[in-house]
This record gives sequence, structure tokens and C-alpha cells, in this order.
Amino acid sequence: MTPSKPPIRVWGLVPAAGMSRRMGHAKQTLPFGGSTVVGVVVRTILDAPVEGVTVVTRSNLRHLLDLPSSQSITVLFNDDGSSEMIDSIRLGLNHLWNKFESAGGVNTQDGVLVIPGDMPTISPGTCRAVIETFRSDPTRIMIATHRGLRGHPLLLPMVLADAVRSHTGGLNELVQRHPGRVVSVPVDDPGVLKDLDSPRDYGDSQPAR
Repeated sequence: MTPSKPPIRVWGLVPAAGMSRRMGHAKQTLPFGGSTVVGVVVRTILDAPVEGVTVVTRSNLRHLLDLPSSQSITVLFNDDGSSEMIDSIRLGLNHLWNKFESAGGVNTQDGVLVIPGDMPTISPGTCRAVIETFRSDPTRIMIATHRGLRGHPLLLPMVLADAVRSHTGGLNELVQRHPGRVVSVPVDDPGVLKDLDSPRDYGDSQPAR
């Protein structure tokens, strides 16, 4: 009898260690949709659903994020003010890789769904669409698109984990290095293109009351 393949699992990763210089305030902690900006992002990913969520943030923000009380959530710290988003992603991937190895080995069929911590208007349905497309080919990089424009979520296959962990450029450059692996996932969700960089972005994105 041919042994069955292990199930394809997806883990969430939220890089949220930015300095919010254009916002003028730690945007991760701003009120949004009954929670905070990051709190909404984490709840959206959990609703997808995923196996768990790793949040990478600054240590001084940890208790201001209003994260759900769940054993599925891991919080890591990146207090380097000069770091880029890819550094937080790498930190999260290293944590997951070590977790998998200690549990008996890395399943290269798994994937990591990445949503930056300043994109709270992405819908759970969009996450589900990206995850389902990934499960049809778990060797590819999945990127949500809206009207032909790439945004987030981005789903990285664990088969590329070593390449991501050793990558020294930005996230866009990483994607450009693997054009044959990229699959666009069109969604009717403008939130995939909306990050909150400025006070105007924040005001324009507030949920209707």
C-alpha cells in the first residue's frame, strides 16, 4: 500500500515591527474594527482558517495589540529599527522551521500565509481563496491580485524556506527571483492593495459604522 501524503498545512505570519514613521504613531496599535489594526489582521487569518499565526512585532507594543487569547498565536520580537519587512518574515520562518524540526521534520508541502500588520481590510474569504489555490500546487508562491495588481496575502511554500531565509533583498525582489513559481490569485477585494501608511490611509479605511 502506498503511504498517504501528510496533509497540506498553512500557517499565518504577520510582520508588524515597522516604525510607522509616515503615520507618526505606532499604527499597529491604532483602533480598528473593534480591535486594533494588527488585532484585526490576526483575527482575519485565524478565520481563514490556518494552523496558527506568528506575529513579529516590537517588544514595547506587545501588550497594546489586542491579540486574541489563543494558543494558536505566537509572538516574536524584532526591535531593530533599521530592519525591513523581509527581516521579520525571515524571523518568523526560522521560528516555524525550528518548530517543525523539533516535531519530527519539515513538511515541504506546507505553506506560510503572509499579511503585513498594516493591512486590516483584507477579508477572510480572500485568505481562503489564496490557501485553496495553494493546496492545488504547494510548490508555488501565491499572490492575491485585484484588477491585475499584486498585493497581499502572499503565500510562501515551505519548499522555498531555505531560499527565503538566506535572501538578503526585499520581498519584491524575492518574488522576482522565482518568476516561474508565482501564481496570481484574482480576488474581488480591494483590501489586498490597501496598507495604512499615513493618517489619510487610516481615516479612509475605517469600517463604516
